[in-house]
Amino acid sequence: MSPIKPNPGLLDIEPYKGGKALTDSGRAAIKLSSNESALGPSPQAVAAFRDVVASLKRYPDGAATALRTAIAGHYGLNADHIICGNGSDEIIQLLCQAYLGPGDEMLYSEHGFSLYAIAARAAGATPVAAPEKNRITDVDALLAQVTPATRIVFIANPNNPTGTYLPQNELQRLRAGLRDDILLVLDAAYAEFVRRNDYAAGIELVAGNDNVVMTRTFSKIYA
Repeated sequence: MSPIKPNPGLLDIEPYKGGKALTDSGRAAIKLSSNESALGPSPQAVAAFRDVVASLKRYPDGAATALRTAIAGHYGLNADHIICGNGSDEIIQLLCQAYLGPGDEMLYSEHGFSLYAIAARAAGATPVAAPEKNRITDVDALLAQVTPATRIVFIANPNNPTGTYLPQNELQRLRAGLRDDILLVLDAAYAEFVRRNDYAAGIELVAGNDNVVMTRTFSKIYA
């Protein structure tokens, strides 16, 4: 009898090891890798949560209609172009499940978010890391690594832990240099922390292209 086997790539994934909440001596640890807010959530957010505590026994709207409408209004977007998930992690994994499979390649910058490679392997695809230049994502290096098997390119912009970013014109050059059938994913989890005139999270790039997706999160800036 043949043994049960998981899908290709799953056994190649190394378990993720998160930072410890407590030290070996039992003292609370500050996990710099998690980038958790030192200020905590807004008192208004806490009050809003308290207001709905009694209704948490009910399933929420799976389509997150009210939230998508609010996000769309804030950024001037079409609510139909927004999806919500359990953090950016879920959206990244869904993108890999939808657009990657055995024989495909996912391209990312060498110091990019570790989940990109994990999600790609879980989908049976091969992660390919492009070298950076002085800890900065190198557009030319990324384009040089593109092969006929490339299906998704992930860019953390700004990146963690390097703290570096690609200016808007470089993102545009990257998109222009990729084939139309390659999905460009802009992971802008830390967009609110950048105060440079040449930086843009990528909303305009998403609005003008059918093959660009941007992920954002509440967890960093809004706690």
